[in-house]
Amino acid sequence: MGDIIGTIVTLVEAVQSAVSIYKRIDGLPTQMTQLGKRIERLSPFLTRLEAFIKKKPAAASSSLYSGQKQDLQKLLDEIKGHIKKATDLFERYEKGILSRKHDLEFRARWISQLWFSLVENSPEKVQAILDDIEYDRGVLSDYLSLMAVEKPPNHVPPPAALVPKANNADSGPGSKNTTQANKKLSPSPTPAKRPSPSPSPIPRQDFRVLFVDPYHGERTAIAESLLALFRELTLMSKSNTPWRIPTISSAGFFVKSSSDLVPVISSLNYSYPSWKLNMATGGPGVGPKPEALRAVFDNNWANYPFKSVIRSQMSSRPSVGITKDMFEKYDYIFVFTKRDHDNMVKLKEAVTAITKKRQKARVLHLGMYIGGEILYPKLVCGEGTKEEIEQMNRHEWNKKVAEIKTALKGFLRQEMRWQMPELPFELNKQDDGKKLKDAGKNNVKEGKDEKKVGAKAKVKVKDGVKGIGKG
Repeated sequence: MGDIIGTIVTLVEAVQSAVSIYKRIDGLPTQMTQLGKRIERLSPFLTRLEAFIKKKPAAASSSLYSGQKQDLQKLLDEIKGHIKKATDLFERYEKGILSRKHDLEFRARWISQLWFSLVENSPEKVQAILDDIEYDRGVLSDYLSLMAVEKPPNHVPPPAALVPKANNADSGPGSKNTTQANKKLSPSPTPAKRPSPSPSPIPRQDFRVLFVDPYHGERTAIAESLLALFRELTLMSKSNTPWRIPTISSAGFFVKSSSDLVPVISSLNYSYPSWKLNMATGGPGVGPKPEALRAVFDNNWANYPFKSVIRSQMSSRPSVGITKDMFEKYDYIFVFTKRDHDNMVKLKEAVTAITKKRQKARVLHLGMYIGGEILYPKLVCGEGTKEEIEQMNRHEWNKKVAEIKTALKGFLRQEMRWQMPELPFELNKQDDGKKLKDAGKNNVKEGKDEKKVGAKAKVKVKDGVKGIGKG
């Protein structure tokens, strides 16, 4: 953590300097004012991290694995570069400097304002810095949660991250396996009617979420199903709560089918040798276990016609691997343990090196929204009658569904400014059901399964993924 604390100290000073310049300039253009406000919002996150590392260096160091530390260091370096660009803009505007390179200065204030519409410092370039700083704040917030950095009293969750608009390609890891809002399940969500919590006047409505498990298993099936159910409940409600995630998908880290990253995954520098698992073939016919889906669907919650459609789609989808373009296509890539998070940020760095482009997807540990790992349940086998075993295992899957549902609600509230909608008392279920079932026939969703880690990884279905390496 030595390099990180050194970077943090200088970065905090740089941010404070930028804010100081911003505050003393009168009559800034709107974009420049937004830029100053975003830097102000970034500052507390950096000071909290600095205080935590200084106060508890051992805890800070042990809270992250090697890939995460490298990723955090890279993030801080990027923030430093963005703050430098912003500071330069403020200084040049304040002093009327047209070009440092040519040592040209403005002769009148109105010319300095006009300068911001010129090509060299166009609104698009200023907006790029705005977006970068907002993205940085979001990822930094993720790391504070991952490291269990305490929140200040009366902490208010930060506004939804304004990740730059994703590629419009419809396919996730294989176009057959992406829930494009299940376009045919529901009409497009209506725009938000309440003001945006961010400087942007119109909140984004096109976020994309990908769930990744080692073997495209039951956790991804549960998470994807629940998020799809939240979507349908939100869209059918009469409230003003918008739904901002039209694309929900999933994949397996160690699955070969549809993946173009198998050689890269095989050659990653894993933090622990045991974290490199055997590759599974995947493909059609490999899906989530029925008992996990029963825990999601065999109950009275969200008991509307769309529920059976989503269940059918989840049951029939093939198991697929991940592709290098997913870091551009998706805004959020969720994993379920810190081990998987470390593997994923290492893969993201490898893809960045291959593509020579910055990858915008935020890699999130879903468990951080409930303060722990989301492991596979410890299932019973071999003791008691079949009915008793099924009942005990159903209880374990129910608990896992409850964990994932709580974590997803935390994510939706914090990042999407979502609230659980109030549903009408009466709905025309027959009409809705017919439309949904007809749509479902044409929209086969992804399949996932965790074929459990091979003998090398020594992971059994009954024991979950606990004990792989040190994760």
